[in-house]
Amino acid sequence: MHLAESAGVQHAAPRSASEAASEAAETTTIAIAEAAQTEVDEPDEPGEPLTFREHLWDRFDVIWGWRMGPTRRMLEGFVCCMRERAQLERQYARGLLHCVAKLQQTTSEGAVPLPLEAVVSNLRHRAEQCAVLAEELDQEVADTMERMLEQHAEVSRRMHSDGVCLMRHWQSASQGFEGAEEKYHQACSAAELEAVQCAALSPLKPTEWKQWAERTIRASRQAVSAEKDFHKVLKKFNTSVELQERQMAHVLDAAQDMEEKRAMCFQDAVMKIAVFDTSWLRNVQYDIDSGVQALEDCDGLQDLQAFMRRNRTKATFPSKHLSRPPWEMCATDPADGDAIRSESSGASELILRKSQELQPLVRSLLRRGSKPHEVDAAESNLPSQEEVSKLCDLLAGRASQPLGLEGVTSECLIRTAFCFAIRSELSSSEASVHSAEPPQAAELGEDAFEVAVSLFQAALDGADKDCDVWNGRELLVLAKFLQLEESRKDVLLRVYNHPLWSRVTFWEDLLLAGLAEAHFQLILSRWAAPSRLPESLSCLATSVDAASAKREVQEVVMTPFLQRYMAYMVSLGINFEQARGSAMRTLRKHVELLGTSHEAYLQLITHEADAMPLAK
Repeated sequence: MHLAESAGVQHAAPRSASEAASEAAETTTIAIAEAAQTEVDEPDEPGEPLTFREHLWDRFDVIWGWRMGPTRRMLEGFVCCMRERAQLERQYARGLLHCVAKLQQTTSEGAVPLPLEAVVSNLRHRAEQCAVLAEELDQEVADTMERMLEQHAEVSRRMHSDGVCLMRHWQSASQGFEGAEEKYHQACSAAELEAVQCAALSPLKPTEWKQWAERTIRASRQAVSAEKDFHKVLKKFNTSVELQERQMAHVLDAAQDMEEKRAMCFQDAVMKIAVFDTSWLRNVQYDIDSGVQALEDCDGLQDLQAFMRRNRTKATFPSKHLSRPPWEMCATDPADGDAIRSESSGASELILRKSQELQPLVRSLLRRGSKPHEVDAAESNLPSQEEVSKLCDLLAGRASQPLGLEGVTSECLIRTAFCFAIRSELSSSEASVHSAEPPQAAELGEDAFEVAVSLFQAALDGADKDCDVWNGRELLVLAKFLQLEESRKDVLLRVYNHPLWSRVTFWEDLLLAGLAEAHFQLILSRWAAPSRLPESLSCLATSVDAASAKREVQEVVMTPFLQRYMAYMVSLGINFEQARGSAMRTLRKHVELLGTSHEAYLQLITHEADAMPLAK
């Protein structure tokens, strides 16, 4: 074929390699324009271009293993191929020149025919074109691609190291956040159950309330610790999200930019080869057109988009998490949660029912009514001696009634309902029933006052006999708010000499009960779901406003009763130093239970004599 080509142009003037290259480049440009025009007429694929940052943000391993690495190895193989082809082109050029030299030896003695001269000229020109093509492949294609790969090598190494490190950090933060969220919910749910159990059942079960109080305090501290740990992990997680969004975006953008540059560089290299081949194979233009058409049909950027479209992630991009109430988190409750809530709800309903039975007697005693004529009727309708005696026997435990709640004695239930009824009558609103102190005192006539003294005396006898610290605390507080109308003397002054006040264990247990009350109020107001609480405790779950709910949780919780604890001891004749020493010994006894809040409670409860609030 080469000889036929030479024969066909034996009378044409020889052209330089640059002229041939220019003609080939012009021809290639026309072919590319025609191919581009054909491609424009075809409709584009719908949708916006995909990016590593938005559509493969969590698939760095896929990007590196399925795209970046194979692309680099493909380009390295392409460079080796171009080097070998350049070497083959040089060998072909040397072979053609050797053939020309041998041919010239055979024709040195005579004239050279014009057809043969055309053949020799064609062979010599082809050898020169092969040498030029070899240099172009080496310098313009292989060297350019090799320099690009060398520049990308160090960047790729750092990019891979940063990408792997960022993905590990993100995965670690995500796993840590899920674990902390589960732990926080479990701690809050457990604390809620302990608080509900302690608040509802402690007045009714004197033999078991202490362990509930300890568990409530311990659960409260664990919930405080879990919330602090959760917010630390939440902050770390949100920082990781910001780091992932900020730093990983740089890595992914750099990776996509590198891939696009590789695709464009490869496209340019192939285009150069096409131009060089066109100048060398000007008589086989249809092959070059086919190659250009194939090149135009295979766009590197479109191939990259197709890769991302096939491997795009289905996961949503991570967003920052807001703090939510524990009961709204997607996690499971403790196994015994339903049983505890059922028992606590039953106890609350029983107390409420018994207190409603005692409410007419208490209302007539306190002369309370919703209308003036009801108050006048209450003054003249005090409970009979028989009713008072029967109630005293029940309060003191000298008589009993059948109950429907396992483990609850009738005297404990009666004392609890009696205190609940008095507190309800003294309170100005429904929400104040469970507050630490009633808002105002009641002034009683002389007969009503004597009845109240006998009832409190009987209730204190029963509390002393049954070691009923919880109701003893209620009787201690409420006795200050039942006063004689003229002299303003309260019931507590009449029961001043009761044996219960002289028991050291009572005051020690009383302080523990006060601490448990403070902590279950914290739990129910901060971490308990109001919809799951008994009706008698639901007011505690809504006793804090929205602003206080957003404040940081405090491990040290105080109530008016704890603030006036020593004042109650002093008001019952206990020396101030003895009262202070008893409080300090009790708090030190529970150092392990109170943890780091022990010192703070020492300062808040054990006041100086001149700073001690009044027991009112």
